[in-house]
Amino acid sequence: MKIILIGLGSIGLRHLRNILSLGYNQVSIVSRSGNLPEEFSFLPVFSSLHSALSSSRFDAAIVCTPTSLHISPVKALLEARIPNIYIEKPVSHSLVGIDEILLLSKSYSNTVVVGYDLHFDPGLQKVKQLLDEDVIGKIVSVNAVVGQYLPDWRPHQDYRAGMSAKKETGGGVMLDLVHEFDYLLWLVGKVSNIACQYSHSGALEIETEDVSDVLLRFNNGATGTIHLDYLQQKLVRNCMITGYNGTLFWNLAESNVRWINKEKTEETFTYSGYERNSRFIEIMRSFLENRTDPRLTGLNEGIESLKLVLAAKYSAENSVFVNLDSFQPLLN
Repeated sequence: MKIILIGLGSIGLRHLRNILSLGYNQVSIVSRSGNLPEEFSFLPVFSSLHSALSSSRFDAAIVCTPTSLHISPVKALLEARIPNIYIEKPVSHSLVGIDEILLLSKSYSNTVVVGYDLHFDPGLQKVKQLLDEDVIGKIVSVNAVVGQYLPDWRPHQDYRAGMSAKKETGGGVMLDLVHEFDYLLWLVGKVSNIACQYSHSGALEIETEDVSDVLLRFNNGATGTIHLDYLQQKLVRNCMITGYNGTLFWNLAESNVRWINKEKTEETFTYSGYERNSRFIEIMRSFLENRTDPRLTGLNEGIESLKLVLAAKYSAENSVFVNLDSFQPLLN
């Protein structure tokens, strides 16, 4: 299998190492600098996607450019009729170009996957299983929380110069931590309306929002909240789901899922020792080998989570509740 990887930032490097560890060695890299770290010096490198696509036919492509630069390479890959395309999450930072991408994706047989690796976390998989088995009954409410101190994300870099700190590159806590929007869609279903407040606290000296609180109403009648921030000194990522017959609680930082029923019987699923990189390996393995895996997020689902973020931002900036059925985000 011939693979092309576009963008060699931190997530690009992670995917490249994982792809090689899975035994795929026909990998070409697109990097603006045209240079590779010494450990990858044996791989072909191109300074532009155009030159790479002109040189060979590829079976799969992985897009790891900054969020605001996703659409152009995805369009080029679809025009080149690449059969399998992986887009690092989120799909983009706006809906500009999305309609064209959707149209191109329907013009030939292909698989387009958006990189929501949390679907491969054993704890979130357990939550999905329990919900599918109706263990807590009809869902009434969901409360998701995520926070992590931005300067700790990439300690070797100045976070104020990174993608997360800049609007033009698609930064900000809502797009950076879009996993919460995605997995609630995966677990609970579509959202009918949304409201939000976000802020630039000033604590981090960045131009993007660093705190956000979102209120959701799902199509099935459940309500939900999402809290996101760049300020937690220690990683917090959890979700509580309450149903007619019980409650379950997923805690990524503590690697466990707990649930309780009406009889007050409690159970716990623990996956301590699970390596974070394992879910990146598994999503890449699934993308390259098994594209019917229900844990994979398709292009339409990826666009749905992007729309939720854009609707939430619109709500905060205009002090309104937003109906998702009629929401028409500005194309900017």
